[in-house]
Amino acid sequence: MKKKLMEMSQNFSRAAIQPVMFLAIMGLVLAAAVIMQLDFMPSVVVFAGTLLKTMMDTMLNNLSVIFCVGLATAFAKKKKVDAAVISLIAYLIFLGANNAWLSSRGMLAEAGPMGLFGTGQNMVLGFQVIDMNVFLGLVLGCITGYIHNKFCEKKFPEMFSIYGGSRFVFLIMIPITLVLAIVLSYIWPVVNTGISLMARFMKNAGAAGVFLYSFGNRFLIPTGLHHLLWMPFCFTGLGGTLNIDGSVVQGAANIFYAEMGNTASLTAIDSSIRFATFGFAKIFGSIGIGLAFIRCAKPEYKKAVKGMIFPSVFVAAVAGITEPLDFAFLFISPLLWLVHGLITGISETLLWILGSRTYALYGLLDTIVCNSVISPKLTKIYIFFIVGILMTVVWYLVFTFLIKKLDIKTPGRDHAFAEEANENRKTEGASAPKGYSSEDAKRIIEGLGGAANIEAVNNCFTRLRCDVRDVSKVDENMIKKAEQKGVIVNGNNVQIIIGLTVENAKDAVKDQLKTENE
Repeated sequence: MKKKLMEMSQNFSRAAIQPVMFLAIMGLVLAAAVIMQLDFMPSVVVFAGTLLKTMMDTMLNNLSVIFCVGLATAFAKKKKVDAAVISLIAYLIFLGANNAWLSSRGMLAEAGPMGLFGTGQNMVLGFQVIDMNVFLGLVLGCITGYIHNKFCEKKFPEMFSIYGGSRFVFLIMIPITLVLAIVLSYIWPVVNTGISLMARFMKNAGAAGVFLYSFGNRFLIPTGLHHLLWMPFCFTGLGGTLNIDGSVVQGAANIFYAEMGNTASLTAIDSSIRFATFGFAKIFGSIGIGLAFIRCAKPEYKKAVKGMIFPSVFVAAVAGITEPLDFAFLFISPLLWLVHGLITGISETLLWILGSRTYALYGLLDTIVCNSVISPKLTKIYIFFIVGILMTVVWYLVFTFLIKKLDIKTPGRDHAFAEEANENRKTEGASAPKGYSSEDAKRIIEGLGGAANIEAVNNCFTRLRCDVRDVSKVDENMIKKAEQKGVIVNGNNVQIIIGLTVENAKDAVKDQLKTENE
């Protein structure tokens, strides 16, 4: 049971990250739109900024349906387009069914001075329904994906063949959606109360709550389960709820995005921002750790280590992609990883105590752009950077001390690792812009036990995530002969650390699978 739950959690994390990847772009575009609307801008620029803001607000206000379609599509192993269409239909008919049920039972709430805020209901795509926000998309997306994989290839006799395959999935989803629309009318208000109590607990826990959240968010990265922690706090009511100009916004990241679009009336940053600062460790922790690795490398290997570490630190600090650096020491020393998590927790707790209200979800670029549209008096971004500089020194000193004291074999402290780093430096820069080689794709497929053993191939920001039928057939040594930065096997899910070119790797592996299956 434990193994099954772990696999389900990892599958959800893998699927959920797909729609999240687009939200970083939304934040940057929204920030640009706000800047374009400043008073000194030409009228044509202001108008363009208004259009962009309206577009991004529309995306922000409809994250639930985006997650629904995104999850169902990511979960689907075959016929992904059909899965996307069915999930969208399921979402729409849920709204209609739930509204009809509430109306027929006299359960529709009446709007007050603040609209439907606080009533437990909300307007979604023109329907007044129970206020599940992003949770509705998560629930329907997961169920649709599961049912689709189970029945999308179901065949019937020729007379009834039109009702087979994806159409059969749709037939099944109709009664499921109807039951959900009715049952959740009674269950969700109770669940919503529980969510509110949990959110209130985290809020009342103050600095201790911030520490536990930020430590867990960093420490769980190797398992992939960190998505189950930060995503609900950033995009659902667990992270907080705020009424902005009559619109109810839930989740720390969503609230900040909404505040970006309403800077004229903004007097303070909502306290939910405490759950959207984990980019701090990506920026400053990466710099401190990278410098420590270089400092501790043997003199004859420093040049090779710099060639390996500098690109990883740059990508981590600027873009917020830390896996290439994380996996340079995670398996070498779990102790260093634990210490990294503890320093991360202490850092974000200090930010909160000292009054920083700076949004930092990804890397330095995203942090600077998004916070630039809000007054520094509100974000206290100067505290963010002051603490960042100090904690960079802490990361550097602590890692340097532990590496030398315990003789931890970090990059450049043994001959074999130094040779590998030097080889990476020669090949990484040249191969990054190109497609992933077919030879490497063949090695990965062979390492996964062959094409017949592979159920699904997907990716997140930097990892190739592969589901296999029989994990005993996986050959990690063969996979490591391909271009990669690490391999993690969790149950029947194999994660291959590629880096920013992971989509090229996924496409190459899928193309090779098609060739071998023909």
